[in-house]
Order: sequence, then structure tokens, then C-alpha cells
Amino acid sequence: MEFALANLDTADGERAAIALPSGYFRLDLLDATFGGRFGSTLREIMNRWQDAWPSLVGLATRCAAEGAWSRAYVATADAMLITPIRFPNKLVCVGAVYRDHLREFNLPAERWPKMPIFLRPPSTSIVGPGGAVAIPPNTKQFDWEVELAVVIGARLTDADLDSAQAAIAGYTVGIDLTCRDLLDRESTIGVDLVRAKAQDAMAPVGPVLMPAEFVSDPQQLRLRLYVNDEIKQDGCTSDMLYSVYEQVATISRFITLEPGDIVFTGSCAGSGASIGQFLQPGDRVRAEIDKVGRLEVGIAEARRRPEGYRETLVE
Repeated sequence: MEFALANLDTADGERAAIALPSGYFRLDLLDATFGGRFGSTLREIMNRWQDAWPSLVGLATRCAAEGAWSRAYVATADAMLITPIRFPNKLVCVGAVYRDHLREFNLPAERWPKMPIFLRPPSTSIVGPGGAVAIPPNTKQFDWEVELAVVIGARLTDADLDSAQAAIAGYTVGIDLTCRDLLDRESTIGVDLVRAKAQDAMAPVGPVLMPAEFVSDPQQLRLRLYVNDEIKQDGCTSDMLYSVYEQVATISRFITLEPGDIVFTGSCAGSGASIGQFLQPGDRVRAEIDKVGRLEVGIAEARRRPEGYRETLVE
């Protein structure tokens, strides 16, 4: 039986839950000893993912049998979902992955000599479903990209492909938001990924974690992104130049991946920059990945700078 996992905002604080079509089931109310063994949040459960997995399978079967009669049951309409992993130690992002995305920017659809990798500050970048993302100040080109996000469930260093696969706990939906006009490609010090991609709330993640057990082939997942219900991106992970397992293995040769870490695995064609369209206040963004989930966020007015603010430039 397939199920997903979620983090709920409850009166008792952040609590992990099993997600079924019928609703959500709080793990702390299903089994009083579960939290003591594995933790009360998904982030904590990741630290002992392999040990926790058999218990989760058993509890999911029980949830399906008890349904709304379970004391742990939370109706979908009453569930307050937050980002599944709050917060990982690292959010690692891989670029230049999809052939069609490279082609739309008139770049060769081939592997780069070095797979592009960069880090984002997870505790400020990551937000969950349903909220509004404020457009950063000083950008006129706020762009969208849907990405398959990988959640790590074991410590991983210098991994091969089999070890990388075994270390993946599950998958969720990521939205990579970018200030295209802040990349500063012409700068003498190189591309500015902090201003362009790592500002607050620019990495929505969620709404649930789909265990890897239920995703038989991560290279056969369709990705779609809509802005105000108009489809903008429609691709497939089969178009990746670097497979999901290869991305995770490669990263582990430079950075030790730890339980709960998240990897954004690149985006397919259809970004706003390719057509000269960008996000505006009031827009709604919906990202969908087959077998993984659907994530929605709103776009809000730019946050205000303090009065008299101006960025100091180094001469």
C-alpha cells in the first residue's frame, strides 16, 4: 500500500503524519512510543530513516484500516501542512541538467566538464505549501522553475550509484525561484547566485514526502508548472543529462550528505526567461510531479527596504 509523509502544524507543535487519500494520521497519536524512538517530526525521523521505515509501513496499514475512526485522524480540510523537512542541514542545487532547458537558452545540450553545484541557506530559503512568496526588492525578472527534490535518509560520502540510490529516503516537489536580472553574469567576480537564487523564501518545498519505495524509476517522472493555471513547463526527468543517482553520488564526493538534506535536481524547459515573462504580485504558481505531489504558492508584493537604504558597492 502506497502512502506519503507530511509535517503538520498542530496545537502541539510540528508533528509528522502519514498521508493517505482519506486524510492525515499523526504519528505521535498512532503510537506513543514512536516519537521516543524516531522523533516527532519528519526531520527527526530522517536521522533513523532505515530503522523507522518498517514501523511506518505497519502504521500506514493500520491507518487505512481505521480510517476516520482513528484518534490520530486529521481531515484534509483541517490539516495545516508545512514544508516536509524543516529544516535540512543543507539544500544543494544542481544546474544545467535538462537537455531541453539548455536548448531554450541556445546552449549545447551536453554534459558540462563539471556538474554545476551550489548551496542555498535552507532555514531561510525553504518555505512550505500555500503561503505567499514576496518578490525580492530590486528585481524585475522573478522567474519560476519546477524541480524534483530528493530527500536524503543516510549519511553519504564518496558514494557510488548503488549507495546513492540506497541513501534516498524519498522525493518531494521543489520550486526554484530566480531573480534573473540579479545573476550579474557580466561581473568580474562571476555569477551572483546568492542575490539571484538564495534570498528568503525562494525555495518552496512540499507538500509531502513520497517515500522512494513508491517511486520505481525517478527518471520517468513528468514535471509540470502552471502560472495562474496556464501551463509553462511540461517535461520529464528522462531528459536529464545527469541521472538523479549520479547527481547524489557526485555531490557526495565533495560534500558529505546527511539525513534530511535536500537536493534540487534541475529544471526542464519553460522558464519565464525563455519567453520574457516573469512573476507578478497576485500570481499563483502550481508545480506538479507525477507520483510525487503538487505544490502551490502565491506571489506577493516585494518586501520593503528600510527607508534610506542603498546597497554599498565596493569600488
